[in-house]
Amino acid sequence: MKLPQQLKKNVLNELEFVIKKMKEEPDIAKKIYFYSAVSGALERASRFYFDKELLIANAIMNMSYGIINDRINHVKMGDTIVPFPEILLNQLIESVSELKQAIEEDKATYPALEKAMGIAFVTTGPGFYTRSFLDYVETQQRGQEELK
Repeated sequence: MKLPQQLKKNVLNELEFVIKKMKEEPDIAKKIYFYSAVSGALERASRFYFDKELLIANAIMNMSYGIINDRINHVKMGDTIVPFPEILLNQLIESVSELKQAIEEDKATYPALEKAMGIAFVTTGPGFYTRSFLDYVETQQRGQEELK
């Protein structure tokens, strides 16, 4: 994604701040709160510069935030059927870092966006089930291979 220099600088500054706060903050709800600022930064940039990739990036980051925030709220209310493991938070920070790097280097943001959306998906019921089922299938295949 190529942004005008000043907008790029503004977005990169905000993403750097988000990454820093997500790494420092011990509370999961606050980490996700800071994550919400990613779509805010992208949305602000889109008010001054039209770019389809920027619009898609904003939509995906906003959607992923909504999905993840919903899961966090369910967990806080005691619904632990679909867990939110710590590793997902680390992967979420990585996705923001990868987004920042792509913007910094004027490269496509889609790989970072795919990662963020994939993380959001596994926090949903269907995503958790799919991940569980694929883990089961993999375990079954390994067991079959060991018997050979």
